[in-house]
Amino acid sequence: MSDQDLFLTALREWVEESMHRSMHAFIRHNRQSSHSLSQTNSLFRLYHRGASPVSDLADHLGITMAAVSQLLAPMEETGLIQRTEDPDDRRVKMIALTEKGSQTVREAMRARHAWLDDLAALLTGEEKETVLPALLLLNQTAQQLRIELHRQIAQPTTDTTQER
Repeated sequence: MSDQDLFLTALREWVEESMHRSMHAFIRHNRQSSHSLSQTNSLFRLYHRGASPVSDLADHLGITMAAVSQLLAPMEETGLIQRTEDPDDRRVKMIALTEKGSQTVREAMRARHAWLDDLAALLTGEEKETVLPALLLLNQTAQQLRIELHRQIAQPTTDTTQER
């Protein structure tokens, strides 16, 4: 097996293990909450992207405006989100997280990452020093991929089939 194959195999194994543990913890935490996965997805989207029109949330979830309104109603009643009018267009309803909503997302993230504390406790100081540069490099490279993806999405595509 080549070095490249060994690297990709080890990387895939790490991704599988970390995703399995993170998602298992996340799902367990979500079951203990009163939120559906779609509600949790909405909270995370608002947390990472900020206030959003209801229509954008409906598009993201792949559901109708009526369905997203029903999905959001209990979260508004429990104080996780707030609805406001877009100052530029009063017909557009904006959804934003409240502090309680942000705290709910942070708790879910802590639950998802809790297993990492256990993992770190099993590593010696020397092992952590050995692994840290590789983790930093992987994070930096993954960030570069994210930036490139956003750049590709933002660039308009050119239709080369148009008549001249």
